[in-house]
Amino acid sequence: MRSSQETYMEVAERCHAYQHVVEPNCFSNEAPNCPSCLNCKHFDRDEHCTLDLYDVIARQL
Repeated sequence: MRSSQETYMEVAERCHAYQHVVEPNCFSNEAPNCPSCLNCKHFDRDEHCTLDLYDVIARQL
């Protein structure tokens, strides 16, 4: 299930394993250094945390 942009940002800000990855995309309007699950090394293209940390953190919000 896809979450809101705000939720992805809040989870990334609270995640101890967050690692920012910049994918080259000339059409991206992403703010530089803005934490979000969508730009985390551990978040796959299917929008799933490969470390299984998303749900644990999201439940605490």
